[in-house]
Amino acid sequence: MRKIIVEQIPKPVRLDKYLKEVIKDISREKIVFLIKQGKIKIKNKEKIKPSLLLKGEEEIYLDDSVIQKSKETPVLKPLSLNLEPKILYENNDLLVIDKPAGVLTHASLDNLNSPSIVSWLIDKYPFISQVGEDKLRPGIVHRLDKDTSGVLIIAKNNNSFFYLKNLLKQRKVKKRYIALVKGELKQSKGEIDFPLTRSKKSTVKQKIIVKKTEETKAKTALTKYQVLERFKGFTLLEIIPETGRTHQIRVHLASIGFPVVGDKLYGKFKKSDNLNLSYHFLHAQEVSFISLTGEKLVIKASLPQELKEFLNQLSKTS
Repeated sequence: MRKIIVEQIPKPVRLDKYLKEVIKDISREKIVFLIKQGKIKIKNKEKIKPSLLLKGEEEIYLDDSVIQKSKETPVLKPLSLNLEPKILYENNDLLVIDKPAGVLTHASLDNLNSPSIVSWLIDKYPFISQVGEDKLRPGIVHRLDKDTSGVLIIAKNNNSFFYLKNLLKQRKVKKRYIALVKGELKQSKGEIDFPLTRSKKSTVKQKIIVKKTEETKAKTALTKYQVLERFKGFTLLEIIPETGRTHQIRVHLASIGFPVVGDKLYGKFKKSDNLNLSYHFLHAQEVSFISLTGEKLVIKASLPQELKEFLNQLSKTS
């Protein structure tokens, strides 16, 4: 285990930038990856981020063998998509697309050669490979789950990237989703206010925290919903996530007994349900925000044809 004591520094510096200067034979992207994987730690801090500001005298611990054996972050390959995203809006600073369901927003080191929105981006806009803080997801300021369709915002330069990231952090990007859930929801609108944390039983699942004392690392999460239409055995909802946690909408709806139709991770569906859907019924319908140039943007994506056809097969309640 290697120990690095941060010297007195004239002004705060980001953890990833500091380590890049100290460890010369590794890229900043790889340092970011190792920090996110928990391979780099700081004394008396449970969770750290690449953006953590060092002020001096911190004790950093890392496994030298991990650093020595780790290879440089692989270069992403430009890859086309069978179903190309529709461009909803574009200017010099940003791109807003209608992401198809079934497509990853970005790959990870484990599935680097899988087609994704990012591989499509660097094929169509090679310069985007230099945008952002993570070479594995250039230009990506937020994400949609693989099976979620709809509006996705992408930065085309670093000024726009950091501006949009800050907007999202301050919750100034308003999002609206459409979801079909299993079950007939009686109330016309409501809120789900359960903190979320990673499940200890799964590497991909999230779970709600009912008691605040149960889990100190849980993040606040608030989801608002309103009924759009009722069907026999199903309810169509408009969803407004006030926070942007991983799987938030899916976990929250499942937690109150109304899982998103077709959700294989959080829903308990049987073959007898005969859903006949390729992907879960969750669609990012709209985003609204003020652009870098001060323009108010409201951008919408129509419900995919497969989801429209599924709705047409359902019987409405009186």
